[in-house]
Amino acid sequence: MFKITRAAEYAILLLISLEKNQGKLLSLNKIAKKKALPLKFLEKIASQLKKEGILSSKEGVGGGYYLNKPVEKITLFEILRAIEGKKGLVSCIHGDCALEKCCDHRKVWERLQKKISNEFKKIKLNDLV
Repeated sequence: MFKITRAAEYAILLLISLEKNQGKLLSLNKIAKKKALPLKFLEKIASQLKKEGILSSKEGVGGGYYLNKPVEKITLFEILRAIEGKKGLVSCIHGDCALEKCCDHRKVWERLQKKISNEFKKIKLNDLV
């Protein structure tokens, strides 16, 4: 069945950690140690979230990461899209399918994908904190 990846789970943990730090800068090293997460993997995740404008960072002594917008404006859909990219329940949703011309059930998958995406858009990061 549908599964949220470990990268997405870690992204949520990272963002919640930043929220609980009340807007202060927080290093990935501290988060990795506190949550027992692999630092290199967390760095990759942070880079993806930063690229999508969900978080920002300040380099140098006393630097770290912080949320780019309020938690009530960050959706679960936005987080998953930043980490997973454009993926669907089945491969044909956002890609090419050799069976597209003769597929009898694609419309069902598209309808289900839309419903799930809409639900993810309703869930805000502050709902998870």
